Amino acid sequence: MNAIDLKREERNAFRSVTDTGLRDMMIASFVAMFAIAPLLSGTLGDFWSSAVFLPVLAVVYLIIRFVHSRLIVPRVGQAQWSAVRKSHLRRLGVAMLVVNVAAFISGAVAFFLAERGVTGPWLFSVPLSLIVMVLFSLLAYAMSVPRYFVYGVALAACLPVGEWLFQQGYASHHGFPMVFGSAAIAIALIGLVKFVRIASQPIPAEDG
Repeated sequence: MNAIDLKREERNAFRSVTDTGLRDMMIASFVAMFAIAPLLSGTLGDFWSSAVFLPVLAVVYLIIRFVHSRLIVPRVGQAQWSAVRKSHLRRLGVAMLVVNVAAFISGAVAFFLAERGVTGPWLFSVPLSLIVMVLFSLLAYAMSVPRYFVYGVALAACLPVGEWLFQQGYASHHGFPMVFGSAAIAIALIGLVKFVRIASQPIPAEDG
């Protein structure tokens, strides 16, 4: 077996253990924040409408961890992280830091431009779309799940599509509730189908 075959086997084995659909549900929970927060911003303000989701996301994360340990691990086991995989995840962590800094800078630039009268419907959506694409591309690479790249394309498209729907008068709040709500539901359903397929498998009998 050559090096390419070994790399493919490692990738397939890692994905069979870690790609359980639960991570999709976590992604969907995060995406749902962009659908619901704009509806709350009128009463809570832009900051708190997003901040209130932090404890909710924390609870979702804990539930997912519990379900993974009780239902998934007994059926598929746990993955041993290879040195190459750990290197990929370290790079992902650095990339996420860079992406978050870039998002902060782009938001600050958009804010200062708006303060000086430079406005436009695409001022923030276009750079944010690029950031989302980069982030999900790196996630797909690090976790060996090409589906995450498709999520990135879809979520990046949500921003300009939502803005277009808003400009045409078909949606409110720059289209965020409509486009991100639809994306969150789709991602959650994909994850749920994958999770149910794994959770419905019988637990392997222990040897001896």
